[in-house]
Amino acid sequence: MALRKSTMVKQVAEAVARDLPGEQPVATVGVLRGGSPYRYALIGVFDNNDCFVTLTDRSLAFHDVDPIRVRPQGLAHRVPLPDVARRLVPLRRGLLWSHFGFVLPGDRNATRLNVCRAWYPELNRLLDALA
Repeated sequence: MALRKSTMVKQVAEAVARDLPGEQPVATVGVLRGGSPYRYALIGVFDNNDCFVTLTDRSLAFHDVDPIRVRPQGLAHRVPLPDVARRLVPLRRGLLWSHFGFVLPGDRNATRLNVCRAWYPELNRLLDALA
């Protein structure tokens, strides 16, 4: 079970090497998909909405998270780098949670992606690389 962020990032890099051969990870961020994370905390229900978003040198990859072992599962979505900018909804920063939207392949509307404060350095690196 991965509980340290550095271990999670290493496991995601291994998953990227397995699922996307030849692509090099630039930045990885752990996100919670869906509505407000505060709402989930209030009602005490956490669905398996966690995923890892990884920017590589050629694409943006989404890996689902195994809720028991907190490890990346299979590749959920892959978006080529030229398509990322038009699918991205601007970031809204918060003290504990920030969120941005992303139109996933096959969806019409943007999915809200919540980022915990612990992942802010990686989020900044991802956004800087996309800019």
